[in-house]
Amino acid sequence: MIKDIGESIKEVLKNAFKNSGFTTVTVSNDKPKKDNVKALPTLSCYLYHVNFAPNYKERTESLVTTFSKEGKVVEYYQDAPVYLNAAYIVSVWGNNPNEENLLLGLAIKTFLENAVLEGEALKGDSFFPDDQINVYPNLQADFNDAMSFWRSLNEEIRPSLFYLARFRIDSERRSQELTRVTGRDLAMKRG
Repeated sequence: MIKDIGESIKEVLKNAFKNSGFTTVTVSNDKPKKDNVKALPTLSCYLYHVNFAPNYKERTESLVTTFSKEGKVVEYYQDAPVYLNAAYIVSVWGNNPNEENLLLGLAIKTFLENAVLEGEALKGDSFFPDDQINVYPNLQADFNDAMSFWRSLNEEIRPSLFYLARFRIDSERRSQELTRVTGRDLAMKRG
């Protein structure tokens, strides 16, 4: 699923650049290092961290009610989903600073206009038809985080932004089907 989220974000960015007339921009999920930049301009949307959502709490089973192919009600207990954040750094490599600023601005605009990825925007086989991926800025990230990131790669600091993509992973573990009481027969004896 995490790979499919990265590919979905990459496709949204590629389409936005293409629709805005930037047909020569390469959009990549590779580590943002000079060695990985094959052509200029390049926008990198690199997954650097995955963590549990801040509202994570102990998961408990929940009752699921659905219908079988025959139309009968089927009930079982299933583990609750886990909500996670995929942390991305979006950076640009351009021919000059003006081009980098323009491309970074278009990336920001793209994420503003596509804050929720759903339906056709979700690429890959790991999504349910009703899945939604929220993409939003990481407001806790600051310049120190950017400096630490680029130093860890032994690269000069680049124009970059931090974004989070919130998603859920559903457990496939479930209990046996439950049998509900559909009727009772009562009898009284005199005696």
